[in-house]
Amino acid sequence: MSKLSYVLQSIWHEHSNRSQRLRRILFFFGWQLWKRLTGIPVTVRLFNGLRLRVYCDCDTSPAAVYYSIPNGNHISFLCRHLDGGTFVDVGANVGLVSLLVADKVQHAILFEPNPIAVKRAKENLEINGLNFEVFAQALSDTVGTVEFEHAGKVGSCNRTVDGITTSVPTITVRRTTFDRFLQDHSMPAISAVKIDVEGHENSVLRGMREFLKNQRPKLIMFEYLQRTNIADVLSLF
Repeated sequence: MSKLSYVLQSIWHEHSNRSQRLRRILFFFGWQLWKRLTGIPVTVRLFNGLRLRVYCDCDTSPAAVYYSIPNGNHISFLCRHLDGGTFVDVGANVGLVSLLVADKVQHAILFEPNPIAVKRAKENLEINGLNFEVFAQALSDTVGTVEFEHAGKVGSCNRTVDGITTSVPTITVRRTTFDRFLQDHSMPAISAVKIDVEGHENSVLRGMREFLKNQRPKLIMFEYLQRTNIADVLSLF
């Protein structure tokens, strides 16, 4: 019940829902019923006109059902400050954030180690006719492989198992640094970076030291959790 209460409160208090709160709550209950009865994904229209496929076993894509603008404050901030260039989406999941800012950038590159999420991110880009690129690997501070939590579905809280222990099933995925990635790939000018990797943000940022030093993107947005060493992060800038 506490989780239900939390979701309903977030729907009610989300700024982008202010003129359609009851409608979004009805959407929430409708989606709960639909996924239990059918298990069939649906395609919804985002606020910028693009489309997103919402999956029944995913806890990220339903945000497009619950909220007029998912993560409204953060996405609105990004949209206000983006004006072309390449958007780097680290921890892209099914590509929701890249779709929400797609009309503000020229290109986007998405990094996601979960193979199911990678497939769905590519599907979401395809149904919108976008030529953004999805790379099936984790970003970190070293090159090689790493264990990644994978309970058989697309969750928003799967973590890179590096310096931590976990009871969740894992898979082995490729990882690289962003600096190494840029050595191997030619990219248009990068205007912004978003990092949401469930506590692995420090490692991702350490792996882009040269990029941060030489290119200085206009905007970097990352998730701050208890595992995040903010002093280490600030030392990189």
